Amino acid sequence: MDANSRHKLLDAGWRILRRDDTPNIRIKVFSRGEALNADWRTLEVFTSKAARDRRFKELMSDPKTIDD
Repeated sequence: MDANSRHKLLDAGWRILRRDDTPNIRIKVFSRGEALNADWRTLEVFTSKAARDRRFKELMSDPKTIDD
C-alpha cells in the first residue's frame, strides 16, 4: 500500500496496523501526530511473538482496522 492510500484511509476513519520484530516485538499503528504528519508509531510492545499475535487478532476484530 502506498502513502497516498494510507492517508485516504486515515481520512475515512480507518486504523492501519503492522506487526514488527525489530528493534522489539511490537504492533505499530499508522497515525497522525500533532503536526498532522502521519507516520508509523508503536502501539504496544510485547515479550513474545505469540502474545503480540494474540493481541493483533483482537485488534483486527474492529471493522475499521486493517493490516498493512
